[in-house]
Amino acid sequence: MLQTMRLVLMALDDLELNIGGQSFKGVYVAVVVSFASTIAGGIWATSEFFSRLEAQEAAVQDAGVTAKTLEARFEDLRESQSTALQGYEVIISNMQQSLEDNDVASLQGKLAELGTNLEAIMKAQQDLLDLRDRVAAVEKSNSESVLKVENRVESLKDTNERLKRIQKEIDDLWLGLDSLANPLG
Repeated sequence: MLQTMRLVLMALDDLELNIGGQSFKGVYVAVVVSFASTIAGGIWATSEFFSRLEAQEAAVQDAGVTAKTLEARFEDLRESQSTALQGYEVIISNMQQSLEDNDVASLQGKLAELGTNLEAIMKAQQDLLDLRDRVAAVEKSNSESVLKVENRVESLKDTNERLKRIQKEIDDLWLGLDSLANPLG
């Protein structure tokens, strides 16, 4: 590689460029090309930098416009929320006044009293249900007793009819005996 570099250096030393009657040695040409490429690179980098800077400036302007739009929307939202909040404050104030007017604080005692009354009603209802069951049992028993009594009454009517027939037969027999004992009589 060292030999290659010497050849390049020797080739640059041996090189000569004639432009417009001026002769330039190869080393000077290499130095000038080197400076020219550095300057061109700097110009390109500066151009790229300014191009990006302009893009950023446009983005900042767009962001400013967007910020103003958002600020206007936020202000509208703030006003509408403020109006809504005032409405809610009025509603809350009315509710508080209504609670005070209806004496909600004393409702706790009334609710306790209602709870006690409800318990008493539930107990009375249970007693009534028990009574209803007992009345139903008595009605059933009574129905059965009525059926038995009706059967007995029917039986007694039949027995009474038989007894009347038997009594009549006995009376007839006595009359017959009396007639036999006293045939003229």
